[in-house]
Amino acid sequence: MKDWLLRAAIVLGVVLPLGVAAGQGAAAVRAKPAAVADDDANAPYKTFDTTPAITMGPLLLDMSDTSVVIEWMTDAPSDARVSYGEGTIEHEVVPQVDGLVPVGTVHRVVVRGLLPGHSYQYRVSSRRVVALKPYWPDRGQTVESPIHSFTTFDTAKQAASFAVMTDTHEDVVRIHALMNLVRRKPVDFVVHTGDSLNYGVSENQLKDKFMDPMATGLQGHMPLLYVRGNHEYRGEFARSLGDYLHSQSGKYYYTRDQGPLHLVVVDTGEDKPDATNVYAGLNNLRDYRQEEFAWLQQTFADETRTRTAPFTVVLGHDPEWGWLDGHNEAWMQLANRAKVDLFIAGHLHRLERFAPGSHGNDFPILALGQDQIAQVEASEHELKVTVVDRAGRTLDTFSIQRKSK
Repeated sequence: MKDWLLRAAIVLGVVLPLGVAAGQGAAAVRAKPAAVADDDANAPYKTFDTTPAITMGPLLLDMSDTSVVIEWMTDAPSDARVSYGEGTIEHEVVPQVDGLVPVGTVHRVVVRGLLPGHSYQYRVSSRRVVALKPYWPDRGQTVESPIHSFTTFDTAKQAASFAVMTDTHEDVVRIHALMNLVRRKPVDFVVHTGDSLNYGVSENQLKDKFMDPMATGLQGHMPLLYVRGNHEYRGEFARSLGDYLHSQSGKYYYTRDQGPLHLVVVDTGEDKPDATNVYAGLNNLRDYRQEEFAWLQQTFADETRTRTAPFTVVLGHDPEWGWLDGHNEAWMQLANRAKVDLFIAGHLHRLERFAPGSHGNDFPILALGQDQIAQVEASEHELKVTVVDRAGRTLDTFSIQRKSK
């Protein structure tokens, strides 16, 4: 029977299963092939014994009354998540972009839905992604930060305080010294008014010369409000800085409120007109700052806190408001009409306070030097400013009384 079946198959041109041709019988024809593991979408992916390290952060950026940006870096591509809660850690945020969890070494997570003036504990974690294959990506182990805490901004607070530094220009020793000063007298948040770099070169430069020393000084619980300086416009990496330092709105200009303070952060741009040959035609501050001016005009007109907050403080880099085709007086007039109380800047690399009326201004303008901090305390009726140097010596002090708006 077996020989007949084989001869018939040869005549008819039929290819028989190997078992039949070898004489294993018709039962072999009915046998089903073994299941292949890759056909099962729920088959386990590979996990390797490799754990990323946190190389920067966590750093709290752009705190508001209901949200905050939490940022950190790892030494290898990983995912990101933030676990947080009041009293106990019970919530989790996993970022997504168009439905995909970001994988990389820079992790930026916005935590939303918080309550004003509430304190939260939080922890960041990243799990290694060894190979980002289309199916069954290879994974590694998870690194977790210690548990930190923060308190959201709250307009109902009767008092608020913050510290300002500027023009650190990649000097890590300077940053550590200034942050040591800040920690002597705890504040709600810290402001850096720009020129953190000489010019943008790389992610490692930004991390090593600015973000990491700032994160170390802020210790995972004090938030940073960042202001862009003119030097951050320069260099091959300047066009990537927003991925690390933008506000939640994706801009370098924004507003925030804490207690009696209405804070208006402005981007004063470069310190030379666009047509200056040093920029080789690659700057368009004219259109950018016109957009910003329109935003500032609308902000002063529409945001009720401009009129109701006891004090409005502008935070910028250049005390002259920056270039706008030579029409900087328009910015000053706009601030005068909004009854701004104080403008804090840097850029000059020396301490200088411009009295009201000296530059067409109805309010004082404070330009900090490089090795100084301004300690600002606000109550419902008074705004007090003290400037100290790295040795802790008082260089200037003044107060501003609440005015009718």
